[in-house]
Amino acid sequence: MKKKILVIFFLALIPLYVIYKIYRKEEYNYLAIGDELAKGHTPFNEYNTSYTDYLYDYLEKKHSNITINKNYIEEDMRINDLFTELNKIDKNSLSYSIKNADIITLSIGSEEIFNKLKSNYEIYKENPKLIYNYIDDLFTNLNHLLKEFRKLSKKNIYIVGYYSPLEYNEENQIFIDSLFNYIDMKFKELEKNTKVIYIDIYQGFKNNPNYLPNKNHTFPSLEGYNYISNQIIKKIES
Repeated sequence: MKKKILVIFFLALIPLYVIYKIYRKEEYNYLAIGDELAKGHTPFNEYNTSYTDYLYDYLEKKHSNITINKNYIEEDMRINDLFTELNKIDKNSLSYSIKNADIITLSIGSEEIFNKLKSNYEIYKENPKLIYNYIDDLFTNLNHLLKEFRKLSKKNIYIVGYYSPLEYNEENQIFIDSLFNYIDMKFKELEKNTKVIYIDIYQGFKNNPNYLPNKNHTFPSLEGYNYISNQIIKKIES
């Protein structure tokens, strides 16, 4: 008799569970990680809408119960800083956030390259091997970092590439194109090795000066940030 009552009880729970699953809104978690580009540093030395914000607006239309985590966006974020964060263990840690994210975007390393190029351009032009060696080291660290990410999550990770902070002219055109073609190759190797999705923005920024309207502060305009988000959205939709 008791068994019969239990069977009836559990059978009664089935339609309630089905209704719960139908009407329950699954939470969709967007984790945005990165430096000044992720934060929205503008060409006029202030902060405004970033590509992460534009992307969130897009995702919000697809997922009504969406959250965005910006705890790991800092204006001076470096690759080594993220390694440090990965070693922390608590409910708000980077490791926990990666495990619980449905989609992850990452922009890191650009500010380091920008500072190197802007402050040492003449040195690197005379001895390009110096900047190429620096890029090799940066991508070695980035490769290690993303492999650690992959241990925590198999979800889509979108990594934003780099644009040139140097103004194009006849004198530096060959140097810049050669350097960023090499960077593009390193990103494609990274994409293959770590199964991330690379967002190439070099040509887009090169062909549109409106994306970098201030020569003194080479951060994107809102138009430039919107372009980055649209490149990510194209990858998502494809």
